[in-house]
Amino acid sequence: MSDKPKSILMVFPLAPWPARDNGVSIRYYPVLESLSKRYDIDVFVHSEPRDIVPDDPVARSLRRLAIQYCDRSRPGLADRTLTIMEMLSPFGQPYQFARYHSAPILRKLREFISGQRYDSALWVMHEHRHLLKRLNSQLNGTHTVYDGIDSPYLHYMRESPPGGLRSLYRAFDLWKTRRWERSLLKGVDAAAYISAPDAMASRGGTASNAEVIPNGIYLEGEEIAAPAQPIGPSLGFLGNMGYSQNVRGALRLYENVFLPLKREFADLKLVVIGRSPVAEVTALSGPDVEVTGTVDSIWPHIARVSAFVYPMVGGAGLQNKILEAMHAGKPVVTTEICLKSIGAREGEEILVGRSDEELRAHTRTLLKNPGYARDLGKCGKAYVDRTFDMPKVLQRFEQFIIRNQ
Repeated sequence: MSDKPKSILMVFPLAPWPARDNGVSIRYYPVLESLSKRYDIDVFVHSEPRDIVPDDPVARSLRRLAIQYCDRSRPGLADRTLTIMEMLSPFGQPYQFARYHSAPILRKLREFISGQRYDSALWVMHEHRHLLKRLNSQLNGTHTVYDGIDSPYLHYMRESPPGGLRSLYRAFDLWKTRRWERSLLKGVDAAAYISAPDAMASRGGTASNAEVIPNGIYLEGEEIAAPAQPIGPSLGFLGNMGYSQNVRGALRLYENVFLPLKREFADLKLVVIGRSPVAEVTALSGPDVEVTGTVDSIWPHIARVSAFVYPMVGGAGLQNKILEAMHAGKPVVTTEICLKSIGAREGEEILVGRSDEELRAHTRTLLKNPGYARDLGKCGKAYVDRTFDMPKVLQRFEQFIIRNQ
């Protein structure tokens, strides 16, 4: 038996580092950090949006790395014509998920894997996913897997529908999106999603052939400690504040939960934690509202908050921001959309509001009953630590990516 380590090809839409820098790095930074210690890993990044990718220990641990930056040039006539034809056809990929400049990506990817033999190949997310079929001859005999992470169909389905004639096209496009997403699960040895609702979405509510592999809680060597200066009764929201669904959630929290409760709890504060806040969020800053922007560590800020409220109305995937608040022992109030992805017991490990009135009522209860809030936080933490334990999640990723032989 050969002592040579197995080799893995991983294809990403953007570089999964630094840790917690984006949704892909939240999921794959710990995976790369773990697997690169035992396997030879080649990473190809095909649409990096940043002008410069920061240096990182995980990047240095790879055997080979190639980064192709996002091509922002105007697509050629043939590229545009093909995209329009696919938009109108029931068999092509939906227009909103189409990507230009596939030809140069395929050429560079073929050059990158030329002469290499891989035991496993992983394609992450749907961008340019159709290119994987074009690599069959070079990846012959390779265990090939696909991780969709979030469901494009579920994202699309949860968007506010337009009115008039546009609603008819949306119905057609939504049907086509589900059909297209279903095709992404074919032609690979295994597929995965981040949550059960995502895995089931493309099948119309029935089980798909994709398994569910959630994210784990990654502390990056940090410890969660009690704050040196508690800020009293306070509500928190955590997330990338440049992401539209987080912006909608934070604004709903401010307008429909925080401001009404502020009339009952004069000392109540609101803390919005997260990078890249848009102007609408920054404008909330004031004597009773703190918008942190990018921080070196989220944990000291989480520790200062009494309770977290996430009134999410759209999106898909697994809400890491909720898991992190629960891991810190904080009581959480959220909506049914998030409950389905997280899977915690409603009323015992997490509170769910199905209207603004219910969100306010649950939050009021937590503010009035610190003992109950503390117990709910403890139960929520126990659930998250048990279900999203990082060593267990990493073991599942390894079994998914590496074929047992």
